[in-house]
Amino acid sequence: MKGERNYHQRLQEFCDCFMETDPKKELEKASKGISGDPGRDLDELALKFLGLGIFYGAIEKVNKVSLQRSKDGKVLFTVDGRGKYQLPAPSPLVAERIISIARSITHIDGDLGKLPVSMGLRNDHVDLQFQFDRKDSGETFSISFPEL
Repeated sequence: MKGERNYHQRLQEFCDCFMETDPKKELEKASKGISGDPGRDLDELALKFLGLGIFYGAIEKVNKVSLQRSKDGKVLFTVDGRGKYQLPAPSPLVAERIISIARSITHIDGDLGKLPVSMGLRNDHVDLQFQFDRKDSGETFSISFPEL
């Protein structure tokens, strides 16, 4: 009987898969919905973008990456590191799925919450902090990285 891989495992697999790539270029492709998955599976696109965001944050030694989704559908993907800047954001549908998957990984359903998440990256790991903030105006999902 074959077991189903959970979101956390699949996310780690995406991080591992893209370790030999340029994550910034891959994030740009993922923001446009370009995927190696011909079925255009929404979960796969969301996990790919999330994995690339984590991998990008880890190699660039940033403090935090944030995905903000407003009620009117505007999505921002912000990086806070050696300055604060934006990278191309995913579509509103993919952003909603990213946040849903991150909530599933942490089991945080409330408007506010944060929880540490350990990500295995090949023979190492990185300890992250997933944080959620949902308001009437929209929702923010942030990933904080440890100081390296």
